Amino acid sequence: MARARGVRVWIVGGAPRDSLLGLPWLDADVAVAGDAEALARDLEALGFGRAIAISRATPRVFRVAGKTPLDLAEIEGGSIEADLARRDFTANAVAIDLESGRWIDPFGGARDAIQRRLRLVRESNLAEDPLRVFRAARLYATHGLRPDRRTLEACRRAGSGLARVAPERLQAEVAKLLEASEVGRAFGWAERAGLLSRAFGLRRPAGRWRRAARNLARLDPMLGRPSALPDRMSLRLAAIALGLRLSPRQAMRWLGARRFSRAQAGSLARLLDAVRAARAARSADARWAWVHDAGPAACNALALLERIDGQSGRRVARRLRRLLERQRSRPRVAGADLIEWLGVSTGPAIGRLLREVRIAVLRGDIRTRAQARRWAVERGTGARTAQIPKIVRPSVRSS
Repeated sequence: MARARGVRVWIVGGAPRDSLLGLPWLDADVAVAGDAEALARDLEALGFGRAIAISRATPRVFRVAGKTPLDLAEIEGGSIEADLARRDFTANAVAIDLESGRWIDPFGGARDAIQRRLRLVRESNLAEDPLRVFRAARLYATHGLRPDRRTLEACRRAGSGLARVAPERLQAEVAKLLEASEVGRAFGWAERAGLLSRAFGLRRPAGRWRRAARNLARLDPMLGRPSALPDRMSLRLAAIALGLRLSPRQAMRWLGARRFSRAQAGSLARLLDAVRAARAARSADARWAWVHDAGPAACNALALLERIDGQSGRRVARRLRRLLERQRSRPRVAGADLIEWLGVSTGPAIGRLLREVRIAVLRGDIRTRAQARRWAVERGTGARTAQIPKIVRPSVRSS
């Protein structure tokens, strides 16, 4: 189609790089020496996907959103070599000429990719888009491309530019990094480059960032396996928050400011609550209360304890996991049951009593609904004035 229009086209950047690395690619960037919009409309007309304008500023970029998404961008500088010279890293500054099939590699990017090395094309290119500084850490995590010493020093010098990057763009790079199979080494590299406070929007001492990096490295052996717990993102965000000593409330505000969803922020707060409560659960009653209150966060909380807190964490997790495994089919008790049995209206006191009943059920003190009713009536004396006492102080936020 490009030949019919008399324009030259090249597949550039990520797709050639990932081909060299033996990795699958699901989309492609196309450099066009000519009218990219006309070519995108031609592709749309033949059913390859919908043509959408991504940027009408120079260089113009159009996306053909189909089964294999294509981003068509008009080249800068008058030649493909000049266009590649404007890119961030040599492994991304490679192209395949679709007319001849010839590789164009003016900076040795193919060799760098095969050797898993991340090198800058030019340090000055970092200033064009400061996000490229953190992208070095992300490519280290997702592709195993280790930045060389010159790249480390250049990123350290250019790191202040991250303050100018929109939080949404930073969040996308952070999310990609945290979803990688291994992130500990890449996170540690970013800490040495002084990027983390700006990339994550948190001013914390360097020692806490190093602790967060160690936490992530300890999770990597588990999260890199195919059978790993599915929620890598929550576990790693929690590992970072624990390393930085963030409270659940601070962690929620942090994720909100970095454009993570409310659901992700709430999930992180509940997980941090569960970890902190598990550490504080000294008595049998407190441990049964933890089993009740932790709810869906229990498995992730125990995984964090086992891998981050060393021997003491493994000991705590072992005790709590035994209680989780001892749960059997128990009588179900709802708030409506307590209201009927006690003849009172709903309110906070009913909620507190319901929690205590359910903990007693988990503990095995209550095995039938009849026992649950007797237990509630005994504890709920005086409930007509909504003055039901708390039997065990809540240890974590209710799930």
